[in-house]
Amino acid sequence: MYNPPAAGKNRQDEMQTRPKTKYSPKRKDESAMGKFLLKLRRRTIVRVVTFTLAIITALSIYTAIGYSRADQYQRSVEYTYQRALDDLTQYIDNINVSLSKGMYAGTANQFGSIASVLANDAASAKSCLSQLPVSDLHLDNTTKFISQVGDFTKSLAKKLQNGGEITREERESMQKLADYARQLNDALQALMEQIYAGTIQLGGVEATMQLMNEQPDPSVNDGFLEIEDSFAEYPSLIYDGPFSDHILQQRAKYLEGRGETSKEECRAKAAQFLSVDAGNVADAGEEAGVIPSYNFTSGDVYINVTKPGGFVSYYLNSRYVGEQKLSMEEAVEKATQFLQNHGMPDMKETYYFTSDGICTINFAYTQSGVTCYTDLIKVGVALDDGAIVLFDARGFVMNHTDRTLETPAVSEDQAKEKLSELLTVNQVSQALIPLSGGTEAQCYEFHCTGQNQEEILVYVNSKTGAEERILILLKSDGGVLAL
Repeated sequence: MYNPPAAGKNRQDEMQTRPKTKYSPKRKDESAMGKFLLKLRRRTIVRVVTFTLAIITALSIYTAIGYSRADQYQRSVEYTYQRALDDLTQYIDNINVSLSKGMYAGTANQFGSIASVLANDAASAKSCLSQLPVSDLHLDNTTKFISQVGDFTKSLAKKLQNGGEITREERESMQKLADYARQLNDALQALMEQIYAGTIQLGGVEATMQLMNEQPDPSVNDGFLEIEDSFAEYPSLIYDGPFSDHILQQRAKYLEGRGETSKEECRAKAAQFLSVDAGNVADAGEEAGVIPSYNFTSGDVYINVTKPGGFVSYYLNSRYVGEQKLSMEEAVEKATQFLQNHGMPDMKETYYFTSDGICTINFAYTQSGVTCYTDLIKVGVALDDGAIVLFDARGFVMNHTDRTLETPAVSEDQAKEKLSELLTVNQVSQALIPLSGGTEAQCYEFHCTGQNQEEILVYVNSKTGAEERILILLKSDGGVLAL
């Protein structure tokens, strides 16, 4: 008889010994939910981290932009102040020379012209002073001196026009005024040297320093207060001659009829002038006035490009200049080649001077053998490596135009009769000079020697025979200036 195997019993026994597991749908769901929550937590963490990094990056960029804008603003303010101080110093430097011109004036008309220009430029000097961050110092003595000199010379001019003469005491007073002007110029030059050396941040006053969360450096104010105290007895004067920045008060003849240039086109012009990519040229504001321009920066460089025509009118590289390696002749050659490379071949070097390792050469436009001092360009050459660190074509922009030069109606001998008996004529040439009223005159240029062996330039109108201008040539180891 067939008996089934005992497997069934064994299976039953196995079933009895195997642990029993109760089926639970809830537990299965909890397991799935845990996995989901784990994924969710991981995803959330990733998102939070990513978002946090994004915020940090954005804040970093924002901070960098803020500091960049602050630095750009500081540079722009510094540049504005520096230009005002440069102009002020030039006015001061010219006053003692202008008073010396009055000593050699042979006619009442010539002295009156000097007095009129002096009064006009005294007002310009006050404007320069008002642009500097020293308004809270109450420079009463300095301002008084500027006004008194203009008034004094005008009173002498009126006296001469009425048939009077300038007395010895009055001439001594003129010399005293010139001495005070020289003293003020020395003080300003010393202040400028500190600024260029980085000892003083001229723009680091008030708003600029507040923007950078810094305290203003009191040494700037101290410098001007020392100047003010030194003029307690006889305050200060400012005057600019006919070959200086007064020409900026006129209309820009060179820009007339030229089309408007966009900012990006001007940026490209600036980049081309600097031999850099346009991306390396940053905006630095705009200028209105008689020479409307876009201002740009690139490192230590400031550059102005005119809106009409896209012409570079001003360029300044404020970099440090090292030990001198070039001679004056080499500097002139560098500057001449620079002008030729930029399409200005008809420029003649006239006078030059050196300061802080930079040789600044004055170039005048020439036409048919006539030196046009009206169309002036200044080029500064670094004497350490010959690089061009200054290009000032504002005089050229203001005055250059197509001209018809006239045949002189007054002979050379007739013109000589207008000169003071104290002068000895060495050389005669033809020149075009600016007049204080914004006009210009074609003249004989007499290169003379004065009674004290000074080199004097006298300009006599070749059409009317009037004595128009007197300049004094100042020669030193630093160069030659016509003042």
